[in-house]
Amino acid sequence: MDAVVAIFQQLGANESLVYQFAIFVIVFLVAKFGFFNHLQAILDTRVEKTVKLEGNAEAKFEEVNKLSAEYKEKIKTANKEAKSKVDAGKMEITKAEEARYRQQETEVNKYVESSRAEVQKEVQAKKDEVMNEADQLANSLVQKITKG
Repeated sequence: MDAVVAIFQQLGANESLVYQFAIFVIVFLVAKFGFFNHLQAILDTRVEKTVKLEGNAEAKFEEVNKLSAEYKEKIKTANKEAKSKVDAGKMEITKAEEARYRQQETEVNKYVESSRAEVQKEVQAKKDEVMNEADQLANSLVQKITKG
């Protein structure tokens, strides 16, 4: 202890060192409770709002990616359903139009057949008429040849 006192005396320290140390401790305690604790609270709040929110941001990004995947899946499902409905409607319309086409085709075929039958009757009638006239002409020709 004498060595410590000798060192302080060589440095020029006296009894005022105790008072200066007491003032330093009082100023430190006042600064600690009045300033440093408040500064530490501000720094902790800043860390919570920046660094700790990164974890929350990552969780939000994961949630956003999950919702995006769900949305894409729902869109894909809706597109498939819409396509199947459109295809079903298209097939229904195609079947209805094909049935209508077949009906029209049948009607046209009936008309063509009836027209053909009428034409054949007319042709046959004309043929019979010509044949009758041919018989008369042949008889007339034979009579002219035999008279002459």
